Amino acid sequence: MLQPTLTGFTDSQESPLASKGCFVHLPLPTDRVKSTVDSILQTLFMATADSNSSYVQILLSAASMLLVFVSAVLLAHRNDLGWWTLILAVFVGPLITALQFDLLGLIYGIPLLLLPIFGLWRFSQYKLNGKFTREVTCTPLTLWSAVGMIVGLILLVALRFGPFLFNSTFLSATPEIWVMYFADAAIFASFVMISRGVREGWLLLAVAAIADLVIYFMISPMLGMIGLYVFIALAALYGFYLWRGLKVVSETAGAELSDEQLALEKAKQATLNKLNTNSEK
Repeated sequence: MLQPTLTGFTDSQESPLASKGCFVHLPLPTDRVKSTVDSILQTLFMATADSNSSYVQILLSAASMLLVFVSAVLLAHRNDLGWWTLILAVFVGPLITALQFDLLGLIYGIPLLLLPIFGLWRFSQYKLNGKFTREVTCTPLTLWSAVGMIVGLILLVALRFGPFLFNSTFLSATPEIWVMYFADAAIFASFVMISRGVREGWLLLAVAAIADLVIYFMISPMLGMIGLYVFIALAALYGFYLWRGLKVVSETAGAELSDEQLALEKAKQATLNKLNTNSEK
């Protein structure tokens, strides 16, 4: 009795078609999977599973932006896990790209990693409500906060140019590259504002995602990247909407409250000293 194989017959039995010089080659499942993956990557990112390094960097960037989207959704609900997801987003994107292709990219990747780490620490200052949810209080956007954010964005863009900043190479960068670099930096820097309870940080995240979306649409309309930036912008607007009902606490009000508490403590101490003096008499 013949045993079925990929060609239809065992080695001990010769296929009738083989005896006539014809061979039947059935496609292996791995070939079908690779063909399907290549088709999806080609449609979404204009890449294939065996593409060169430039397409690998695009896929790493896409994975990073997907994690940014998940992080934004979690932080919209004030969930601590959003910061761990954002740390993973920086690791998957800028850090792995630098370690794999150009170590000079660590000049930009390591400071970028410090942003979600700061956010995780800053969020821990809020009272915990449940396992991972924080009772965040909104802080109004001040002039100094806005100036600090602009300076921070400039520094991040300068770090991304790296050693090219010290020669005339960066001057040849196109306007699209400048906008993309600032938008990429703003996506991660916006979470610093979010960690401090500044609700406008969500708007900065939305604007940065839309800017990246427009640049990708102009330079290379990859449906995958465009879709990811659309989702990030929607998640940012969702977070801005959810944070509308949070309690607003200004920093100056906190300072005034501290002064009042200090004055109250002094009055209590003076009263106690007076009572002690009277009891001694």
